[in-house]
Amino acid sequence: MKTVVSFLSIILVTFAMPSHSLESIEVNINPNWDSSYITEGQDNLDSGGLFSVDLGLSKDDFSFGLWLAKGSTESYKEINFYAEYGFSISDIEGYLGYTHILMPEEAHDEDQDNEIGFGLAYTAIQWVQPAIDYVWSSESNHSYAELSLSSDLIEGESQYQISPYALVSYDFGYVTEDYDGINHKQLGLEFSLALSEWHSLQLGLHHSRAGRNLKKDDKGNESWMNVGFSSEF
Repeated sequence: MKTVVSFLSIILVTFAMPSHSLESIEVNINPNWDSSYITEGQDNLDSGGLFSVDLGLSKDDFSFGLWLAKGSTESYKEINFYAEYGFSISDIEGYLGYTHILMPEEAHDEDQDNEIGFGLAYTAIQWVQPAIDYVWSSESNHSYAELSLSSDLIEGESQYQISPYALVSYDFGYVTEDYDGINHKQLGLEFSLALSEWHSLQLGLHHSRAGRNLKKDDKGNESWMNVGFSSEF
């Protein structure tokens, strides 16, 4: 509850700013559907997919928001509150973020988590962007990392964009407490269609191949898709 109050306080402070400051605030609304709720190479639900909506505010290098999710067939709900600071140093772009994760139907201490994330991307290479993302969880007191390569195939201004990516992840007790090591490898293809300057559609196709870490926990390969819509104001 304290997290909700703090989050709402930030919103009130933000909109209490002078009007000239509000002009530089960006508002994002992103509803999305995933055929399966896959994270870290494993399905988080026993059946069905996930409906979600991301509500975000950003100003300069800072952003914060609310992510709401609900299982399409399973009785599952999740709320994420997040704040992030983005920065760039020469050809390197990075971020530092905090996320509070809450399960409303099971709102006990053990069903909440606080995560700190950090990421860097090298943007000097025109045709590919290498990146590293790292997250630490207070609930498990362990961490997880991903190394990825991504690319935008269509250069210049275009209504369409095709972005393939590949990643490999390493688990430090974040996914499975009993094992450490290569968690999974993943390939994906993301499509976007700009409907206007402020609205776009997204489609993603993804395949995850279980690594040694997941195989030891009797987890297998996963394939799924997502469809989303993005609005900026």
